[in-house]
Amino acid sequence: MSLRKRKFRGCDAGGWRVFCGESGVLRAWLRESGSLTAHLQRFGATTVQVLHQGLRLPYEDERRVLNLADGRTVPVREVVLRVQGRVAVYAHTAANRAALKLLHRAGRRSLATVLFTDPRVKAGPLHYRCLDARHALFRAAAEWGEGIVPQRLAARRALFTRGAARLLVTEVFLPWSPQLKGGVSGVALRGECR
Repeated sequence: MSLRKRKFRGCDAGGWRVFCGESGVLRAWLRESGSLTAHLQRFGATTVQVLHQGLRLPYEDERRVLNLADGRTVPVREVVLRVQGRVAVYAHTAANRAALKLLHRAGRRSLATVLFTDPRVKAGPLHYRCLDARHALFRAAAEWGEGIVPQRLAARRALFTRGAARLLVTEVFLPWSPQLKGGVSGVALRGECR
């Protein structure tokens, strides 16, 4: 997959917006167009902890983006990315059944090892949302905040495709460990599509 800058247009079908209203360090992290895992590795040893991989119901906004029938279970993968042992990112991927092979190829490694090395995988534009306790992704991610429970968490997502396979990869930025220079803690994105 090409690492060229992704295009930013409109909102996705789930209501996540194209514009990242933040400035400074958070904006740079949210707009990073390459592998987030590779970017985190610049700050120290980065590991992936797989929390879940199996069939589940997608969240409503994911169902709309993946164009799935209501009530249908899909492959879901949840991981946390740790930098120097501290949790930095909670990632949630919902996919269609055609993407199972790609998920299995990743195994216990970062999904980026598959998505960013396969030239047939295409990345869609990044979309953003400020999550709070009303969204299930916030509640799932906040459990990994290492004692810090922010009111909001910044998140981004992109749709990756390879033939019929579709994977919606969401990354929720947790309060950063002190080792990450210019870290942020629960900073919110301004505005939303809905």
